[in-house]
Amino acid sequence: MKYNILALDDEPHMLMLLERIIQEKTSYTILTTNNALEVPEILGQHSFDVIIADLKMPGMDGMDILRLVKQQKRSEEVIIITAFGSLETAMEALSLGVFDYVTKPFKKEHLIFAVDRAVQWQAMKRMVNELSPIFDLEPYEQAVRAFEKTYLHRLSERCKGNITMMAGRSGLPEEAIARVLGQRNP
Repeated sequence: MKYNILALDDEPHMLMLLERIIQEKTSYTILTTNNALEVPEILGQHSFDVIIADLKMPGMDGMDILRLVKQQKRSEEVIIITAFGSLETAMEALSLGVFDYVTKPFKKEHLIFAVDRAVQWQAMKRMVNELSPIFDLEPYEQAVRAFEKTYLHRLSERCKGNITMMAGRSGLPEEAIARVLGQRNP
């Protein structure tokens, strides 16, 4: 699965650095803007997994972006970066639900670590949202069928649809896999 990052900073060189770090060191896609006032429109057109926002920007600052994401109950995790870090702003950001608070100058490994953690958290939330309804199914057999289908679809993604490989990895007969996935027998 592709993960999408939105980065915003009013300093063009910092924005280019963020873009280069994400593109060179991760498999994530990144969209950047140096105009924080564009963010509401961008969020209206796209969804992201992580938003990296500078704390101090004209128009809307990083805290405004964080508030916007939380007020709209959006799923993006927000990482605030700042050269003006203080205990007060860090505590305010934490109270608003920031995922991480990174002070400049930062090592690229620190930023990548923060972004990777946020992406992993997003993946975990997606998995919980996908699997939770299965636990509410009744009778038991219906829940088992729903789990089996979800399991095999995920296995199919990892095995690129190769039913023989799926059978080897799952221990299930190829015919059973094909039946659950709605394919003809191999």
